[in-house]
Amino acid sequence: MKKTMKKIVSGGLSLLALSSLFLSACGNGGSGKQGGKTTLTVWAWDVALKQLEEAGKVYQESHPDVELKFEEMGTDQIYKKLSTSLATGNGIADIICIEGEYLVGYADKFPEGFLDLSDIVEEKDFLPSKISEVKYNDKIQAFPWDAGPEALFYRTDYFEEAGVDAASLKTWEDLIEAGKKIEATCKTPSGDPVKMLPVDPRKTNFYTLMRSQLGKGAFDENGNPIVNSAESIQAMKEAAKVYESGVCLNYNGWDEYEQTVVNQSVACIPEAVWMIGTIKDKGPDTKGKWSVVDLPMISGGQYSCNNGGSDIVINAKTKSPDAAKDFLKFAMTDTKLQASGFENFGLYPSYIPSYEEEVFSKGDPFFGSTNVYTVFIENGKKVADIATSPNSLEANDSISAAVSKIFLNKEDVEKTMNDLQTELEGKFAKK
Repeated sequence: MKKTMKKIVSGGLSLLALSSLFLSACGNGGSGKQGGKTTLTVWAWDVALKQLEEAGKVYQESHPDVELKFEEMGTDQIYKKLSTSLATGNGIADIICIEGEYLVGYADKFPEGFLDLSDIVEEKDFLPSKISEVKYNDKIQAFPWDAGPEALFYRTDYFEEAGVDAASLKTWEDLIEAGKKIEATCKTPSGDPVKMLPVDPRKTNFYTLMRSQLGKGAFDENGNPIVNSAESIQAMKEAAKVYESGVCLNYNGWDEYEQTVVNQSVACIPEAVWMIGTIKDKGPDTKGKWSVVDLPMISGGQYSCNNGGSDIVINAKTKSPDAAKDFLKFAMTDTKLQASGFENFGLYPSYIPSYEEEVFSKGDPFFGSTNVYTVFIENGKKVADIATSPNSLEANDSISAAVSKIFLNKEDVEKTMNDLQTELEGKFAKK
């Protein structure tokens, strides 16, 4: 889903010892047949739930014998209940929405928890990065849903005032030089100099973006940490170089991130497609002043980046596996529904045939005459197949600490990353 500043939720079972008593009334493995109808329960959050409810209404027109019960929960509530339910086998819904970054952790801890959906997911029809996300232990653990391909949102008015051509930003060095021109020329509505881009110096986002351009993650395909690889060190050095150049605006947390749009304090934002909604919501007065181009590229980089997205799993103990699969395939591959989910709720589909729908060809007038979606569609196809690990989220805290040391304390990149490698190997290295 949308926001990058998500709460990292513990999967600890002790927090919900009492919840299984409440949930057991739902029975083992979903609802099954009731009164001659097949009943499926669905867990999802806000906009995801609304989109699934819309799909359910359409589906039931041709499947009146299927009853869908939707339960709205926040992401943290879903993960707490999911951990308890998978451990006990009690009180779990048939269909559950889950953020992509959390999926592999659950699939690793509960290898028999979700149905294998290989028979209903046609891999070639989805963005390759999403297939990589849902495929674990030779099994398609979830149905791919929305994705977060990234690009560079930029303020056309600031760029024009400073004499900067957005198409000329081929490298991060180009961005630094452009940022200096913009800061020297442009002022925010409150009179402050405009900074080039927002960066949280205590989080991994900026470094991760550059590492992704080199096609690497924090772990290799065998689950071993590789944060001191040549690519990882190069990405950290490049990120630190941009940060230390002075063109960045510090922020801390999601609220301050949104404020960079509200205050019109930055000239560009490297972010995922879902940022379209945030910009329109927080900066309505900037209509016609934004556009999008490809991200600058790190030397040797050849990949696009992705940030965010969700998938849908089916409980392996559901009493109605065929009905659950049939509804899920319908909801995730009906192109009109996928287009509606994007237009109404900002859920950017990973199902490639959806891009033939009109909404993707007409663009969004808020972003001027250029079709803002074209860049994201193309970039979504070029995201690297980066190895996933169930330990990625836990490792993120240690990586964030390393970023802080380098960005804020100016500690040596190679030493810091080697120390980080040693720390992560002690926690996660496989024998």
